[in-house]
Amino acid sequence: IKPTIISLALDPEGSGPDTHYKVLQAIAGAVKEWSREADLSQLRILGYRNVWYRFHPADADLLVPVSLNALAVLEKSFAESYLSQVHASFPSFEYDGPFSELTRKTWVKQLKQIQLLLGKNFFYENNNALIRATHGLLYIKEMNVNEFTGIARSLKKLSEGTEA
Repeated sequence: IKPTIISLALDPEGSGPDTHYKVLQAIAGAVKEWSREADLSQLRILGYRNVWYRFHPADADLLVPVSLNALAVLEKSFAESYLSQVHASFPSFEYDGPFSELTRKTWVKQLKQIQLLLGKNFFYENNNALIRATHGLLYIKEMNVNEFTGIARSLKKLSEGTEA
């Protein structure tokens, strides 16, 4: 009812099925209304992208390491939780198969992008075992209420030609 963290697909209109964009706009409207009656300065809004639209590494605030085990859990949980998406009605132009496979490929590619910037030894020789075991990276954009509603408003103006 009063979350401290909201996560959502931060995809612009036209980057895939309309669902992500419509949910983004609905959440932005709800957060805007909620902010009129409550202090939301501590609310964390986490936007992710992975199948339809991708962050450039500079646009992500959080990089979440993904282990081989997490990749295996992704495959199994996806197949059991999202039966309608195993053979998607709207397959990606990049891969006509389970979205979990495309997600895995994306996370591995994102790790390679950061390895190029930091060097592979940052990962292979890191003191932190989780970093050494990283086989992919999930990019996330963390936003406060004003930043999130501003992004939603900009996307709405861009896609709908409105003054949101």
